[in-house]
Amino acid sequence: MMKAQFALNLINDEFFMGEVEAIKKSYMDEIVNSQPEHFEERENAYRGLLAVNKFVAHFESLASQKKIDEKRRKIF
Repeated sequence: MMKAQFALNLINDEFFMGEVEAIKKSYMDEIVNSQPEHFEERENAYRGLLAVNKFVAHFESLASQKKIDEKRRKIF
């Protein structure tokens, strides 16, 4: 099975994506519920949120590669 198919299976997996959303929510809760003086805590949570978003975007990109390649073939 190609990378694109593995990635597509992963991002379409309800359990996996549910857990990803739970992690995102956890980081957002840290940001929202932090004390005003705890800026480092918010910064760390924000960095964690960015990392999760980049992680998911990577797999979405891999999953889209097949469509991109098909469109590229149609153009040329």
